[in-house]
Amino acid sequence: MAHVEAPPETAADCCTDCCSLCSCTLERVRYFPRQLLTADDMRTEQEYFRQRLRRHNRYLHGWGIVCGATVESAPVADAHWQVRVCPGLVISPQGDEAAIDDCVLLDLKTGMVRPEPCTVAWPCPPVGAMPAANQRATVYVAVRYAECQTRAVRVPPAGCGCDELDCEYSRVRDSFELKVLWTLPDSYAKAKQADDAWCTTAAGAAANARQTHTWPTPPCPPCAHDPWVVLATVLLPASDKTDIVAGDISPKDRRALLSTQALQIALACVP
Repeated sequence: MAHVEAPPETAADCCTDCCSLCSCTLERVRYFPRQLLTADDMRTEQEYFRQRLRRHNRYLHGWGIVCGATVESAPVADAHWQVRVCPGLVISPQGDEAAIDDCVLLDLKTGMVRPEPCTVAWPCPPVGAMPAANQRATVYVAVRYAECQTRAVRVPPAGCGCDELDCEYSRVRDSFELKVLWTLPDSYAKAKQADDAWCTTAAGAAANARQTHTWPTPPCPPCAHDPWVVLATVLLPASDKTDIVAGDISPKDRRALLSTQALQIALACVP
């Protein structure tokens, strides 16, 4: 047993307006002498630091594509409706890190990924209508953070007189899922609206800030329940027997997230 997918969230879990990062109160374990610790305590300890990291990523840095994760035409001939996704790092709207370590091939017709990451399909991605015959359509190649359980180990029975041993997976592996979306995720419209509003506020306060040395406090970014980050916009050929070429792939919907180093280099290069 190499790995198994973690159980997916139900449609009720992912198709909701609730955002746990905006409403969840963080708790960590308080240790004391002779304390009996359980697996729930260990999970609580992990979740505390994971939620703090998500909140740090989302509110201090933002979300989008940090580096790489470009989409190219397939490197082999007769790869109909296939593209290659290159290595890169992405921060999801919830603050999770999705790292693509190696190049993967994505079939836009079937959704198959090679080599296949150890993930389970997200139950409720944005959907749309399939294109009519001999008609071109626009789709979005997107990625989300995902995880799977791996490294099975033997677990001794809890009771006496039982010779059978159960198996449990002892590790959770960070992974990712690639998906072909027919519509742009709602988080993009919300983020653009918030970005435009803050841009207008900052532009109006710029002149006053030079005199008072103060800036207005920016609002918290809107919550997003969908986990997708768009890597490229692809114009599908009219026939699924036609290869996708470089001219069919556009970066216009990529949301860049500049690191501190990238910002420093950019500012140093600006005259």
